[in-house]
Amino acid sequence: MCKKALETALLHQHGVKFAKLDLNTRVVAVKYNGEKVTPETLRQVISNAGYDADSVKANPEAFEKLPDCCKNGALHH
Repeated sequence: MCKKALETALLHQHGVKFAKLDLNTRVVAVKYNGEKVTPETLRQVISNAGYDADSVKANPEAFEKLPDCCKNGALHH
């Protein structure tokens, strides 16, 4: 559930062509058009989905809305 939600959030961002979360490594791979979206924007999208993205911490309100299964062992990207 968490994997799909995060990948979907990224894929809805203009300029993102591919997003895949590896649950084992807790790393998300993103292919995007650098002329349409920046890494900073991608980090913000991840934060707004409720997860940490490098130095950008998860949006607390978004994190609270995550299903319990997504909060346990929270993903950090």
